[in-house]
Amino acid sequence: MSIREAERRARQRREADRRRWQGAQKAARDHRDRVLSIREWAAVNGFSLATARRILKGDGPKPPVLQLSSRRLGIRESDNAAWQASCTQSAESNEA
Repeated sequence: MSIREAERRARQRREADRRRWQGAQKAARDHRDRVLSIREWAAVNGFSLATARRILKGDGPKPPVLQLSSRRLGIRESDNAAWQASCTQSAESNEA
């Protein structure tokens, strides 16, 4: 095998690996039960990190929190959607 052929095959392998990696990343992003960090959760819901922490420490309704490690917390996107729906339902019932 010539040097050119070896370089071409290596380049093809790198490109295939990159496409495979991007596909896996897209699948993870689009997955319904992706776990959001507290910072990501705050950004998705449009409030600050301090407000996110206050919501999670308070007595009111909050989404279930996952303990990812000794210092890291996360919230599933599906749990966030259910929490948002419950907040919307309680706000609608208070208006009626």
